[in-house]
Amino acid sequence: MRKGFTLVEIMVVIVIMGVLAAIGVPKLFGQIAKAKASEVPTAAGTYVRLQEAYQSEKTIIGSWKNIGYSAPGINGISKEFQYSGCLEDDIPFTGEELTVIGWKATNRNSLNLCGGHQGTWAVQVSAVAERTLNYANMVNLEDCGNLTVNWAIASISEECEGTQQQANNEPETPSTPDSSEPEEQITSSASQNDEPEASSASQNDVCSNGTPCSNDDKCNRGNSGKDKDVSQCSKSQFSGCCFCCP
Repeated sequence: MRKGFTLVEIMVVIVIMGVLAAIGVPKLFGQIAKAKASEVPTAAGTYVRLQEAYQSEKTIIGSWKNIGYSAPGINGISKEFQYSGCLEDDIPFTGEELTVIGWKATNRNSLNLCGGHQGTWAVQVSAVAERTLNYANMVNLEDCGNLTVNWAIASISEECEGTQQQANNEPETPSTPDSSEPEEQITSSASQNDEPEASSASQNDVCSNGTPCSNDDKCNRGNSGKDKDVSQCSKSQFSGCCFCCP
């Protein structure tokens, strides 16, 4: 009589296969992603070697074109990554420490847990002395850093750090305070201060005929001998009243 598997045995086998799949499939995908990301350290190593050879003879940091570096793929775009350089021309050593992102790679597709266009690998070049460069391999995300060995997790700037640093090192032109407004205020206040003096002076002035000036609302120094309002002043009637007939 032929015996078959019991339901319990079949369930045990299914559980074992599920556990193996849960453990093995992520590792398999991880190995595939690491294999695809293996071009990053290779491309970065080539860049560093060419940079070292170039700076030993000429300027301290060279552009991709001048050092003769060509990124993988066509125009720096491979099947999995897009490569870019930060420098359009050489940067000579000026005696001051300078740091730039000389090489950069971004994944175009998802690599296991590293989402597409989210991972950025970069080679930071630091000029610490004449013809002496230090290199640092950096990656922006831990999930992406697990695909490469000995790449430090760090924040990677989108801009050329060296260019930005040079701009920050330029001396700032001190702003000249705008003194026109205070001067106008001073002039205005001075003119206001002059008004009382002019008014008091006009009160003490003497008319052309020797008669003291009047600052009253009415003048009584005219030929008519009668008080008149200021609005009625005229030279013919009040020739001796400075206020009415200036």
